[in-house]
Amino acid sequence: MQKTILTILLGATLMSVPLALPAVEGGSIASKVESLGEMTYLKFTDMRAVRRDGLLRVQVSIFNENSANEQLYYRFRWLDEDGFTVWEEEPWKPEIVYGRQSKVLSVTAPTLKAQDFRIEVQSPNNSTTLVPNPPGSVANQ
Repeated sequence: MQKTILTILLGATLMSVPLALPAVEGGSIASKVESLGEMTYLKFTDMRAVRRDGLLRVQVSIFNENSANEQLYYRFRWLDEDGFTVWEEEPWKPEIVYGRQSKVLSVTAPTLKAQDFRIEVQSPNNSTTLVPNPPGSVANQ
């Protein structure tokens, strides 16, 4: 009886553990994030990737260290096993991360060819001179 219970518990534990993809396994959060400038208040706290139904699924957690709301613009670049882009460039997506709050971004790759990804991010409060008119600013409309 104890052996059966132990087997059930072990099976349930293994089913709840997310499967890491080889491309994501060795990389840190920093290796997946391409920031247009240094993020002043927004920090990436967690990043997970799994393959379900053949598609790469990604969850990214971002924390706002500021007490004020922060605007974030992001987009994903989907890559094959050799690092080549396998999908067209996505438009920038806006998000608001409320003060002292976390936000989880969940996305699914648009193609079965995607084996890896990069997330490009930008915030109007980034400390940078690289992007004089951030995505979504009045100058770009």
